[in-house]
Amino acid sequence: MTEQHSVHCDCGAVEVTMTGAPKVHGYCHCEDCRDLLQVPYHSVLAWEADQVEIAHGADSVNTFQHPTKRMTRVFCRDCGEVLYNTNAMGWKLVSQLLVLKTHDHTLPESYQPSSHFFYDRRIINIDDPLPKR
Repeated sequence: MTEQHSVHCDCGAVEVTMTGAPKVHGYCHCEDCRDLLQVPYHSVLAWEADQVEIAHGADSVNTFQHPTKRMTRVFCRDCGEVLYNTNAMGWKLVSQLLVLKTHDHTLPESYQPSSHFFYDRRIINIDDPLPKR
C-alpha cells in the first residue's frame, strides 16, 4: 500500500496530501530556499509534483512566483500558512515543521531527516550527527 499523509494550514481552509515516500528528507541550506522562504535553512520533504496535491480548499490558495527564480511559494490566502513550495526541478517541497505541527509533533519514519544539503552554503552552523553535503 502506498504511504499517504496530509497537512493543513493553520485555519484549516486548505489540506494538502502527499503520496509515497519523499525523494528528499533533510535540511536545505541553499540560497534559493533562503531567499524564497526567508529562513536560514529549509527543513524539506520533497516529492515529484504529481505526488502532492491540494485535497480541499484550492479556492483558498494563492501562489507567489519568485520574480527571478523558477520557484513558487503556495500558501493559504486566509491565514498565510505556506503549504508547500516548488523548486527549479519542479518538485513540491513541504516543510517538516508543517508536518510536525499537523501531526502531534511526530514525523513519520520515512520523513525523518537524513542529511543536510548545500551545507557549504550555510549561514548557520548545525551541530547534529547528520551528514553534511
